[in-house]
Amino acid sequence: MNQIIHTYNKTNPFLATITERYSLCHSESDKSTIHITLSLKGSGITYQVGDSMAIHPLNNPEIVQRVLKAINATGHEIITSKRTEESFSLYDYLTKKANLSSIPRKLISEISERQTNQTKKERLQFILEESQKEAFKEYQATHEVWDMLENEEIKFDPQELCNLLMPLLPRFYSIASAMSTVGEEVHLTVAELSYEAGGYVRRGTCTHYLCHLAPMHEAIVPIYIQPSNGFNLPDEGDHPIIMIGPGTGVAPFRAFMQERQTRGHKGFNWLFFGERKRAHHYYYEDYWQDLVQKNILRVDTAFSRDQEHKIYVQHRLVEFGDEIFAWLEKGAYLYVCGDAQRMAKDVDMALHSIVQSHGQRDEQGAKEYIKKLKQEKRYLRDVY
Repeated sequence: MNQIIHTYNKTNPFLATITERYSLCHSESDKSTIHITLSLKGSGITYQVGDSMAIHPLNNPEIVQRVLKAINATGHEIITSKRTEESFSLYDYLTKKANLSSIPRKLISEISERQTNQTKKERLQFILEESQKEAFKEYQATHEVWDMLENEEIKFDPQELCNLLMPLLPRFYSIASAMSTVGEEVHLTVAELSYEAGGYVRRGTCTHYLCHLAPMHEAIVPIYIQPSNGFNLPDEGDHPIIMIGPGTGVAPFRAFMQERQTRGHKGFNWLFFGERKRAHHYYYEDYWQDLVQKNILRVDTAFSRDQEHKIYVQHRLVEFGDEIFAWLEKGAYLYVCGDAQRMAKDVDMALHSIVQSHGQRDEQGAKEYIKKLKQEKRYLRDVY
């Protein structure tokens, strides 16, 4: 009898079950990072370390109600998706299909055209100017669809509004587990996004869904696997690896270490982890310390707020620059995961500096050395 293989993707996600959800932070922490375990039982889904999990969230019911109130709708109105031509109740469409946190330019433009209040009209026209990209970003960061509709007092009929909204897209999270260790489960490390703007607490759509809205022990969370683009372990287990993963960037390295242990890899491992405070934000500390005790792992940390001057992972790299370079010369693979805007750039600059200082190379020589590491797939990044 042929085995049926299910292919789960964006249009056909598997409905996973949250079986564990607990905080990785101290109770007095000024931020929230949650460990989430999802069951894949019966799905036939497999994944590799370095892969990501796509989650398709639902919008917060409170936000949906605010949008309905702003356009004087009940939610029972029937609308048609202009992308798929499927019919939905307005409530279902706003809950499952529409991006309600990010205001599209075309919605702002439409409201600007209809606005009769000259002051409001000029403000919207200003942020829509090509030269005002920062002002536009600032407006998007401090408003959601519901309060823009409320503040501007422009009424849309349900179909018209839905045609102007962007689609609610899946969010991607680095997988924090190795299937060889955990079986039919996937582990995620999720930092909650929450900030105040305009007198209202704004929350990340997917992080709030995963950490608070999605019920436990119900097959309800739409997921699929996004394979990594080469962000994986070396085939030969005797190569040493250097892992740089501040914050939730540490997630894939938990998976890496589980896999290395299961496979019996002999190569040594070195982790650079950074966060705000050791006492509040040392994610998976017990696991890392157990590996340190077993002489499988070396860990160097950078807790930025534990001293007057801020220390980040790139500072630790430079501090141990001679050893980093020696490891690279011995064939080490180097991995970076996390923030693309600042951290990854700062780490890259630190690596160039290390190669110049400890490899006795000029600036061009350091560039060529790092380029060769990339070509050999020994300098790999998963940044976002």
